[in-house]
Formats: sequence, C-alpha cells, structure tokens
Amino acid sequence: MKPKVQRKKLQSMQRWILVLALLVVVLLIPARALAGPPSPLIPASQGAAEIAKLFYLVLAIALVVFVLVEGLLVYAIFRYRRREGEDEQPEQIHGNATLEIMWTIVPAIIMAVLFVMTLRTLQTMRNAPRDSYQIAVEGHQWFWIFRYGDTGVKTQNVLHLPADRAVEFTITSADVIHSFWVPQLGGKMDAIPGHVNTTWFVPDKPGKYDGECAEFCGLQHYAMLFDVVVEPQDQFDEWIIIEKEKLKNKVCPGEEPCKTVPDVAALPEGNADTGKTLYESAGCKACHSLDGSPLVGPTFKGLSQRAGGRTPGESAEQYIAHSILRPCDYLAPGFPNCVMPQTFGSTLLPQELSDLIAFLMQQ
Repeated sequence: MKPKVQRKKLQSMQRWILVLALLVVVLLIPARALAGPPSPLIPASQGAAEIAKLFYLVLAIALVVFVLVEGLLVYAIFRYRRREGEDEQPEQIHGNATLEIMWTIVPAIIMAVLFVMTLRTLQTMRNAPRDSYQIAVEGHQWFWIFRYGDTGVKTQNVLHLPADRAVEFTITSADVIHSFWVPQLGGKMDAIPGHVNTTWFVPDKPGKYDGECAEFCGLQHYAMLFDVVVEPQDQFDEWIIIEKEKLKNKVCPGEEPCKTVPDVAALPEGNADTGKTLYESAGCKACHSLDGSPLVGPTFKGLSQRAGGRTPGESAEQYIAHSILRPCDYLAPGFPNCVMPQTFGSTLLPQELSDLIAFLMQQ
C-alpha cells in the first residue's frame, strides 16, 4: 500500500476516534455545569437523589455498551476493509455459540438488575413516613392552590416547605389533567379530576426552586408555573403562624367565593405598582393580557373604560372587585365562564385587593 494512502486512512481513523472521544466527554459533563432550566439531575431532596442515581446508573451502562459496540464496529471497519489490490473477501464468520449466549445472557442480567432497582425506588417514593407534613395540591387552568394540613392556610402559585422533613402531597385537579412537578425535589405526579394521587419527598436544602405543570393542559399550559420556598422548620412554623393570623383579615375569610362583595369605598388606598406585582404573581397574566392580545380571558386593555358601564349602578372599581371575588357572576361574551378561580376572597388581604384595583384602573 502506498504511503500517501496509508496516511489518509490513518487520518480518517484518527478523526473517528476524536469524534467518539468528544461524545464520551460530553456525556460525562456533570449536569451542574450545564446552564439551563431546573434539572432533576441536580437533586435537592432524597427522592430526587434516588431518581438521579438511577438515571446515572442507566447512563453508565448505556455508555459502556455504546463505547464497546462502536469500538468493535470501528475496529471491524478498518481491520477487515478491502485493501487496494485485493479482490478476495476476508474470512467469513458464520457464528459463535459462546458469543451469542453471552450477548443474550448479559443484557438479560442488566435488565433484571435495572428492574429491581427501579421497583425499589418506586416503592420507596410511594411509602411516605407516618409523621409526614400534609399538603393538599389542587391544579386549575392555569394555577395551583396549596393547602397546609388543617391550619386553614392556603397559597396560590407559591409553595412553602420545611427543610429536612418529609412532606406528603395529596394531588388532584379541578378541571383537566395536570402534572405536579418540582424537578429538583421530586418526580412528576398527575393531578386528575375526581381522583387523588400522592407523592412525597424530603427537601434537603433551604432555598428557592421552580415548579411546573408537566402535562399539556391547554393554551396557557406554559404559564402554569409556581415557586417553591424551602426554609428551616422554625422559619416555616413562624410563617404558618403569620399566615393563620392573616386569615382573620382576608377580604372574605373562609369563603370561596365571597358571599358578599365589600364596598370598595371602605378599602384602603391602593398602590398600582404593588398591584402590578400581584397581577404577575397571582397568575392573572396567564389569562389576561395588557396589550389587547387574546388569551383565555378578556384583555385588561381599556378595562377602566369598559368596567364603568358593565352593570348599572356599579362603579368601575366596584365592578372590578366583584369580578375578582365572584368571577362566575359575570360572563364575558366570547369567553368561557367560571374559569377564573373563586378563591381570591380567602387569599387576598383588603390592601392587596385595593392594589389590584388601582393597577387595573390604569389600564
């Protein structure tokens, strides 16, 4: 074989080896080093850590098999290639009983091991400790409601959790199928109307995490996000006490929806800037735009002009308050009725309601 031909084939082989080496390096990059959305491969709970370990085990096995198979393939390509000036085929191999038995038994053993480990992980995640803190989760189009044990405290789109304590979630839905998921803390669990699913985990590290709906549930599915705040047990207990005190001062304590809409003249003066923050954090922006673009609900653009003439004898401010606290009383033409949550009366303080009204009156 000519030296020039040998050099070209050697260079080609080197390129293949370089490609395989780069692929191996990419696969071995720690998930922590990759920028992007919250990853279950950066766990912050015992349950998520078990899932991550199982993933890395499967990845390691797959990587070994990939390198072995691709390595043998590259070797066969170059070792048994047709060489210049040779017309005869290489020696033909028609079977090897030992190899065939090996590549049947070894994958079967690997699958059996993975099955046992997966089953053990699933069983661990199903059996919550008896002293787990109980939180009820309810999915809606397109927001989440969280209720904390028998305290009466509930939050919307913000989930508070105690660190280093098992928390069990009872999960359901008020409308369509959703999926409760906090990537760094626990596996996905479907929220199904008329059915209750459970899951649990132990948050290890205080901090803030991102949660989401992992099941396509409608046009605003992308906006069905929630924040998770994990704090030490003493801070969590203090937060519960504060929230229980706030319950007494809500617009309509314990009523869903409000039985009577309060007179807006009796509300404190509103702050539009704070109202804008509430518009974003309470999930209003998922259904109501500010620029006139169509979403699930009517746009807020021009609301201050439209609201004043909607109901005879009701001011624009009073109409807005009524729409927030008793949304099913009004039907906006061209939009589905009673989609908006009826829980704002028991989650908003009078000041917060006033702030929202002040912000909406600027639209």
